[in-house]
Amino acid sequence: MAYETNAQSDDRDTMTGKVKARSFEDSGPVRLIRMRRLANGLLGLMMLLFLFSHLWEPPGQDWDIHWRFVRAFAEAAMVGGLADWFAVTAIFRHPLGIPIPHTAVIPKNQDRIAEAVGRFIADNFLKPDLVAERVKDKDLSATLGKWLADPAQSTALAGGLVSAVPALLDALDDETVADFLRQQAAVAADGASLAPAFGSVLEALAEQGRHQAILDALLKQGYRLLEENQALIRDRIRDRSGWLMRFVSADRKVADSVINAISDLLYEVATRPDHPLRDRLNEMVAEFAGNLRRDPELQARVGSWIQDAAAHPTVTTAVEAGWVAFKEALRRDCNSPNGRLRNWMQTALTNLGEGLMREPNVRAALNTRLKALLVELAARHGEDVAKLVSETIRKWDSQTIVDKLEMNVGRDLQYIRLNGTIIGGLVGLVLHVGAEVL
Repeated sequence: MAYETNAQSDDRDTMTGKVKARSFEDSGPVRLIRMRRLANGLLGLMMLLFLFSHLWEPPGQDWDIHWRFVRAFAEAAMVGGLADWFAVTAIFRHPLGIPIPHTAVIPKNQDRIAEAVGRFIADNFLKPDLVAERVKDKDLSATLGKWLADPAQSTALAGGLVSAVPALLDALDDETVADFLRQQAAVAADGASLAPAFGSVLEALAEQGRHQAILDALLKQGYRLLEENQALIRDRIRDRSGWLMRFVSADRKVADSVINAISDLLYEVATRPDHPLRDRLNEMVAEFAGNLRRDPELQARVGSWIQDAAAHPTVTTAVEAGWVAFKEALRRDCNSPNGRLRNWMQTALTNLGEGLMREPNVRAALNTRLKALLVELAARHGEDVAKLVSETIRKWDSQTIVDKLEMNVGRDLQYIRLNGTIIGGLVGLVLHVGAEVL
């Protein structure tokens, strides 16, 4: 079994090597080199045939007529091949490195080519009228919906967006963000705006009875404090009692009575929803909430408290630590293949696509806005795109431009050389036949 596994692995490696070798052989540079060698080889062959046809003649009168046809073909083919070699080479560089006028056309006209390419893109692709005409009958939102509804596409898009988040976090300076958060905390701590909001929230909680939880929490704390401080209560009552009461131990009975009374009161308030103390709490909450919304003096005091708290070093440190913790947590989630943000975004994009497919009215409205947006972008930034293309080409090294163009059209130009060599030879034969006839 191990032998079979190793053999299969060797076969896969061999196949992979063949695929890589084939892809390298089929790449642009290799194909260009192959075609150039073929064109050069044919030209060299015609040169050899031309020399051979002039340096040697076959014996006999019968061969003389046929040999002149060979000589005419070789001569015309060599001239045609040399002419096309010169023309093709002159487009990209000086032939044989000699600065002949009107050669190396592309490097010498780089600026003009850059301007022409930019102008071509602007005039033929980014004119607002052309863009409007092209998108007039297109259902852009349906295409977008189908694309997003495909889980593979939405997953890839979500992955790309989430993968960009860590880079964005790295671009943010922690100290700058911390300063921004502190400033926002100071702005948010303005009591004039926060106090009325707190009052409205407090009224809403009171209407729902949520404020009773505050009283329940206070009652629990009261029970705990009473249990923990019974000895202190007894000592205070004993200190304030006369010697006669201490002599007859009346102070202890008073202390027990006080402790039991407080305990009974806490129990009654905790167990009776209609206790007067709870009603009084409702009144106090309503009064305080109203004052927060209407009393400027109370609003100023609350604002001062909040601003003092926001400016406290502890709060500042907590804000900075919170930002650092949030950033690290977000980075971990983005780097995880099953992160929550990635899953949420993928689900949201898929649902968006499916929703677009289900709602034709939404698609129609979105199409109107998308088409208007595309036309507006073309009108606003068409010239900028053309200028960007032109400036990019201008900044390229001339050799880079030559390499890019030659990589894309070089093989076709080498075919022109081949055709020029062969057709030149055939034209030479035709001319030779015409001369013989005449």
